[in-house]
Amino acid sequence: MLSLPSSISYQQQPGMLKTLMIDNQFATAEIALFGAHMLSFIPKHVQRERLYVSDSSIRDGKRAIRGGVPICWPWFGGLNEGYQMHGYARERVWELISATEKDDCTELVLSLADTIGEGFFGKATVSVAICVGKTLSMSLTTTNVGDDAFEFSTALHTYFAVDDINRVELVGMTGDYTDKVNDWAIGTTPVPYRFPERTDRIHFNPAKYLTIVEGDNTVNIESAGHDSIIVWNPGAELSKSMTDMSDDSYLKMLCVETGVTQGKKLAVGEIHTMSLIVD
Repeated sequence: MLSLPSSISYQQQPGMLKTLMIDNQFATAEIALFGAHMLSFIPKHVQRERLYVSDSSIRDGKRAIRGGVPICWPWFGGLNEGYQMHGYARERVWELISATEKDDCTELVLSLADTIGEGFFGKATVSVAICVGKTLSMSLTTTNVGDDAFEFSTALHTYFAVDDINRVELVGMTGDYTDKVNDWAIGTTPVPYRFPERTDRIHFNPAKYLTIVEGDNTVNIESAGHDSIIVWNPGAELSKSMTDMSDDSYLKMLCVETGVTQGKKLAVGEIHTMSLIVD
């Protein structure tokens, strides 16, 4: 078994997911091996949870977890009828490859042991490097190790915790988006960008820096290697209909997702890395 630094420990309750608990001088965090799924990040200098996980989320290792940072791969959204939303990587157990104590963070690297699945026709390796420090850093790397090029899409589907969505503004986004709620109509980013109703948009402007502002609380988001930002809040009606969210869940979260939604073609031997930093 891999030797772990003192800041990392395993946790597993009967019938529940096996997780990695991180507690260092900078932050506490929790990562499920199922999906390499970030469940919690609390920087100690603010003592505030940055990620939202639904109280109704199922954590039995059979179904994707609602909240945190799901890894969508090898596709984002729906592929075709009969295929699971957002790919199968978030519904598989990942392997912890390395765990290192650094001066500014605890770094973990997890790998998806088996990337083969129905609906994906390439041969790839996929890993995620996670650094838990004053900031949370995630880098998702896809490598083409086959004999042919392939195309994929992906996202770090981050659910951010808020106190009240009605007080939240997203700062830094500009340009047009496509709107799933309104039959994929094209819209222009509103100013100020607020969330009075259900929101499900893919922004084509791959903004590098964004800020979630709620009163005196701010969360800074830095993205790289992406072609889109996805913004989602289910609103009251959809939230009530979802079995893994409570009726008022929509008030407590906002998804701001770093993604490759337009399709990325990888040549033989090519490597693609998409990254996210939460401050």
